[in-house]
Amino acid sequence: MASIETPRAADLEAPVPWLSVATRTQVKEYAPTILTEFAVMASQIVVYKLAAHYLGRDGFSEYALARRTITVLVPIPVLGLAVGLPRYIGFSNGRGDSEGASRYFGATLLCGGGATLMAVLLINLFSTTFSFLFFGSRAYSYLAFPLSLVILGLCLHALVCGYFRGHLALNRANLLQFITMAVAPIIAFLAFPHSLVKVLSTIGMTSIFCSGVGLLLTPFRAVTTSSWKEVRELLGYGIQRVPGDFILMALFTLPATFVAHHSGVQEAGYVAFGVSVVSMIGAAFAPVGLVLLPKATLMLAGGRRDELCGHLRWLLRITLAASIVLVAAGWICMPSLIRVYLGASFEPVIPIARLLILGALPYSAYLVLRNIVDAYHEYGVTAAILASGLAVFVSISYFAGRAASGSSMTLYSFLLALILITMLARLECWRILHRCNKQ
Repeated sequence: MASIETPRAADLEAPVPWLSVATRTQVKEYAPTILTEFAVMASQIVVYKLAAHYLGRDGFSEYALARRTITVLVPIPVLGLAVGLPRYIGFSNGRGDSEGASRYFGATLLCGGGATLMAVLLINLFSTTFSFLFFGSRAYSYLAFPLSLVILGLCLHALVCGYFRGHLALNRANLLQFITMAVAPIIAFLAFPHSLVKVLSTIGMTSIFCSGVGLLLTPFRAVTTSSWKEVRELLGYGIQRVPGDFILMALFTLPATFVAHHSGVQEAGYVAFGVSVVSMIGAAFAPVGLVLLPKATLMLAGGRRDELCGHLRWLLRITLAASIVLVAAGWICMPSLIRVYLGASFEPVIPIARLLILGALPYSAYLVLRNIVDAYHEYGVTAAILASGLAVFVSISYFAGRAASGSSMTLYSFLLALILITMLARLECWRILHRCNKQ
């Protein structure tokens, strides 16, 4: 035992003038996951470039719409289990119940797997209706089968990664994420550059194969022994979080929609670009939740409240510092970025993007805080927080729509909504940690 543990302890105690031992440990936990997610983002940029180059304008639009369809549909059969599974595995491990963790995974496969197979079946049985709903024409029904393969692969991928992250087996989860989400799409385009059907089919089959290999490293046989208790708990937890995903999507979609009705499509496009900048900065901090959720659950289950408080404070300081740097750099460089990326004729975008980018400050903090709320509560408290923010945004935008400054008020109400959800999440985190301290 000494030969295994001692080198690791010695490694952690090695003097590094600018980093403490605790900080180095936390960096080792979070850095690989964040780097993996950045690799996925970079891959998406490359893939869109490949789609434009090989498929032409029509093919590029079809691919972009296919990706948006996948993004909308995958959370439905997953049923929020990608969040619920790491939470319940963390609680089981915190209480020393390894068999309970296996039962929760079996229940997840039963629920998520069954819902995914049902979704795939419905997509293919009603392919013409599916293509009409998501592509605006029944002529695209030939895309139903390859899209269903991608959805099947990504749903299985989400469940397997959820198991690994619940056990904090982050290297396995990151490797699977990197191969499935970053490598597979590029390989698909390089192998079949002129066929969207073959590209989507290759992505789907690769995801299914890689996730299937990952599944072999899990207690997948527990699917036959799962109890209804675990099924009820997982579904009760997960389904309540599905609306939260759509509420957040609506909060980031409606500003452009409202401006389109008030001021026209051109200005709405400028707003959509500004909101996308906020989303892109937030994406830099979203990977934190992949580690923090199971880690916080484990700490709460083990009664390690002080340790969690210190860990959260450290994360918030890092998040605040990094988001200030990103926002300041974006605000200062926005004119140059707009001219280089969009062209000199898009200068009206600059003031809108500069205003909206300020929302990345509270939003980045919210993306960290929400994991503590999800780790503690079985009920969809984060969905309620997001609903409050959306209600404030819609209310202010609706009444402002009758005023001459309706477009400006829509932007300010969006920023206010982001501040509100962050304040509510911060208040709930304080309440959770204060309650845990009393128990």
